[in-house]
Amino acid sequence: MQWDYPWALWGLAMVPGLIYCAITLWRQKRDFWEVWCRLPFMRQQSVGPSRRRYFLAAVLLLAGFILSVLGFASPVIQRTAWEPVWENVALVLLADFSKSMEAPRNPLEANAPSRFEEMRVSLLEFLSTLPPGVKISLVPFSEYAIPITSGFSDDHSELIAKVRRFQRDFFYKQGTDLTTTLQEGFHLANTFAPTLGPNGTSSATKLAPVTSLVLISDGDEPVTNGLRQALAERGTGVPVFAIGVGSEGPTYIPEPQSPVGYVVDKKGVPVTTALNTATLRFIAEKTGGVYYPFERRGQLLTALQHIIQRQGIRSQRAYTYPYPLRHFFFLGAFFCLVSAWKFEN
Repeated sequence: MQWDYPWALWGLAMVPGLIYCAITLWRQKRDFWEVWCRLPFMRQQSVGPSRRRYFLAAVLLLAGFILSVLGFASPVIQRTAWEPVWENVALVLLADFSKSMEAPRNPLEANAPSRFEEMRVSLLEFLSTLPPGVKISLVPFSEYAIPITSGFSDDHSELIAKVRRFQRDFFYKQGTDLTTTLQEGFHLANTFAPTLGPNGTSSATKLAPVTSLVLISDGDEPVTNGLRQALAERGTGVPVFAIGVGSEGPTYIPEPQSPVGYVVDKKGVPVTTALNTATLRFIAEKTGGVYYPFERRGQLLTALQHIIQRQGIRSQRAYTYPYPLRHFFFLGAFFCLVSAWKFEN
C-alpha cells in the first residue's frame, strides 16, 4: 500500500493524547457523580454513569479520528492486469483474387454468393470490429501479389473504404501463385519487426512485434517444391493462418462472356474448381499457424476474430493501475463519529 500524503500520518501522534483525555474525562465524570449522589434529595433519583457505554463511545470517537487521519493520507493500492498491446500487433491479410473465387461458396445452396463476395463482406465486418491500434496490410493476389496499403496502417476506416472498392478484375492474370504471395507477405512482416535482433529476440524494454499472415483462399494450387522451400526458409517465426473458402466438391466457375455461362477450356469443356484443403493445411502446419474452414456463412468472421484474439494474447503486457481507498476511510470515520455522538446523547 502506498500513500499520496504520508505526512498526514503524523496526526496519529495525537492518539495517545486523546486516550489520556478520555480517561481524564471519565474520572472527572465519576467523581462528580459520587459528589452529586451525596445530596439528600438526589440520592434516590441519580443513576451512575455506564462504564461500558462511555468506553464504547470513546472507542468509536478514537476510531473515527484514526480513520480520518488515514483518509487524509490517501492510501492507494495497486492492481496489476495483463492486457494486449494492440499497437504491437500486425496482420497481413492475403486475399485471393483468382478467377476461381467467382465460384459460389456453396454449390448446393440456391442463389449462393460467390466466394469473393463472402470474403469481402466478412473482411468489412472484421475491420469494423478491430481493436484500435492493430496494424493491417491488405495484399490482394492472383498470379502475383500487389499490396494496396503503404506498409501497415491502423486507420481502419481507410481500410474499410478500400475493401468496399474491391473488384476482382483488379488482376488481368487470373491464376493463383501462393509461393509469390507468401514471399510478399513475409517481406511485409519483416518491415514491421525492425526491433528484433539477429537471433529473433527483442530488447528487454520492448515487446517483440507480433506479426502474422492471414491467407484467405480456396487453395486451388498443389504443393510445389518452391512453396516447400519458401516455407522451410521462414520456419515458424511468422505464423500463417490459412482460411479455406468454398466447398471441396467440384464447382463450375461463372463466366458471363462464355456461351455456356461458365469458364471452359480449349476444348469447350466447363472448368471446375474445388477447395484444396491439403495445400492450405500444409502452409499452416509448416509455419505454426492454424487452418480454418469457411464453408458456412459467418465462419470467416469467426476465424478472423479468433486469430486476432490469439495475437492479442501473444502481445500481452502487465499494466499497474492505482486504486485509491480514501473514500472508504472517510465513510468509516463518518459512521464512527455519528455513532459516538449517539452514544454520548
